[in-house]
Amino acid sequence: MSETTRPRPHRQRLRAGDAFLVGTGALAALLLAGHRLVPGDLGVFLDSGLPWVGLLILPAAAGALLLRSRAGLAAVGVASLVWAFLFLPAYVPGLGAGNGSDTGAGRLTVATLNIDAENPDPCGALREASGWGADVVAVEEITGPAECASSALGENGTWIRQGTVGLWSRHPVGGPAPLDIFRGLRATVHAPGGDVVVLVGHVASLRPRAVGERNDSLEALAADAEAEGEGPVVVAGDMNTAATDRAMDVFDGFGEAQRAAGWGPGFTWSSSASMVRLDHVFYRGMEARSAGVREVPGSDHRGVVAELAYGRPAGPAG
Repeated sequence: MSETTRPRPHRQRLRAGDAFLVGTGALAALLLAGHRLVPGDLGVFLDSGLPWVGLLILPAAAGALLLRSRAGLAAVGVASLVWAFLFLPAYVPGLGAGNGSDTGAGRLTVATLNIDAENPDPCGALREASGWGADVVAVEEITGPAECASSALGENGTWIRQGTVGLWSRHPVGGPAPLDIFRGLRATVHAPGGDVVVLVGHVASLRPRAVGERNDSLEALAADAEAEGEGPVVVAGDMNTAATDRAMDVFDGFGEAQRAAGWGPGFTWSSSASMVRLDHVFYRGMEARSAGVREVPGSDHRGVVAELAYGRPAGPAG
C-alpha cells in the first residue's frame, strides 16, 4: 500500500472518536426515549434515574467540540433535544397541566413529610412543618408515641394517627379510617370551601427484587383514591416512586402538584443530595396553584407543600 492510500493514524483516531461520540449520543437518546421498553427491575430503576441519563450528554458534547466532530455534535444535539422535551417543561412556569385560570372558590394548602424513623428530634421536625402555613399536614414514618404531634403542629387543629402515618388539619375532620394499604389512612377535611377527602399513604420501599411489593402497595393506594366520589380528593405521602416511574400510571386521572405548579424537578430524596422525587401530592377535582419542597430537620427526605384550589365561585345573586 502506498503512502497516499494508507490511512493516517490521526484520521483513524478521528473516526474512532466519531464512532464513540455518536454511540454515546445515540445511547443517551435511546435510553431517554425508550426507557419504558427496558423490562423488569432494570427498567424501573432506569425510570427512577431518568433525568440523570442526561449526564452522558455532557462529556460527549465536550468531546465533540474538542474533536470538531460534526457527527458527534449531531448525535449529542438529538440526545439533548430528547432530554429537553422530557424535562425542560419543569423549569418553564405555566406549562404544567392544571395551573390555569384562578377558578377555585376553595383553597387548601397541603403538606407531606416523612420525618424519618431514626430522626433524633421528630417533634422538632413537626414544629418546623407548622411554619409552612399548611391547612393539612400528612406525616409518615412516625415511630414511638409521638405525643408532641398535636401541639407541635398546632393545638387548634385536629391530629389523627393510624400506625406510622398521621394527619393534622386546622379544619374539622370526619370519618378517619385505615386504608387497604398497610400504612395509610383516609379522612374528610371539612374546609370552608367544601369537603375534601384526604388520603395519606406510605408506599412500600423500592428495593431490588421487591419491585412487585412496591407496585402492589402503590396500586392499592391509587385504587382507594379512585374509589372516592365526585368531590375533591387529595393523595399525599411518601410514594417511594419517582415521578418518571412507569408505576405512576396508576394515578392516571390525577394531577401531581409539583409537575403542575412547581419549578424544577422537586427532588425530595435524599435530603443531603436530592436525586429523585419520592414524595408527592396528587389531586382530583382541584387545581394546583403552587408547589415546592421544604427542608425537614433530621430526616432523609424533604417535605412537599402544595396550594390547591377547588370549586367554582358562585354566580351573581338574582
